Amino acid sequence: MGSIAVRAQMTDASAAANQKKAHRILAESIQALGGEAWLDLRTMRSVGRTAAFFQGNPTGIPHDTTEITALPDRERIDSAKGRVVRIYAARQGWEITYKGKKAMPPAQNENHWRWRDHSLGVALRQWVRGPSTTLIDEGQTLVERRVAEKIKLVNASNDAITVEVDAATHLPLRLSFEWRDPQFHDKNLDAVEYDNYRTVDGIATPYTVTRTHNGETVRQRYLLRMTYNVALAAGFFDPNQVGKHVR
Repeated sequence: MGSIAVRAQMTDASAAANQKKAHRILAESIQALGGEAWLDLRTMRSVGRTAAFFQGNPTGIPHDTTEITALPDRERIDSAKGRVVRIYAARQGWEITYKGKKAMPPAQNENHWRWRDHSLGVALRQWVRGPSTTLIDEGQTLVERRVAEKIKLVNASNDAITVEVDAATHLPLRLSFEWRDPQFHDKNLDAVEYDNYRTVDGIATPYTVTRTHNGETVRQRYLLRMTYNVALAAGFFDPNQVGKHVR
């Protein structure tokens, strides 16, 4: 066998071993999150305080929010004691107040769905199971002084999500993805960090979640309570039905 063929075989074997390790690391992470219980989640309801940032500085005091998600893609955010409600469903978004409902601005709506499409749930429930997804072990790194295993998931469209997993606990520490601005064509990096994990109904839950955009903090959420698999009334994500009760 020629040297070129030997090198090709070694390369193929190395790539296969790399992907096998990446699958193992993410499987351990799913197990640490709660295993089948986490994979089979239907709804999530969190109560917490949310702080917004601009150029890395807080824009005001944290405000109370209740966020309810019905997997895979419906979300409702109640703030101002229920006087302001935002709903995202069917790739659309609305804000409902006593004045009625209005569509979310296009850029804000697109940002929400971009995050949803690159979320931890999508990465570990959908992408990792996809036959056309390539997993790449990128070795160890540091996330807030903790050693992490860095795994990149690349789908058939060459879109990518990077997940960094605590080497000791196997819990996700950071998720990130790049995207190109459709207007200015520059590349952006969005990331989210998970901290202060607590176990709720067998699910490892990060009680502190921090989002960054191109390295600057844009949002922090501190949970007070989390409930899983709550029953939701019919019309809970219908902006027209919700609008009847917002005052």
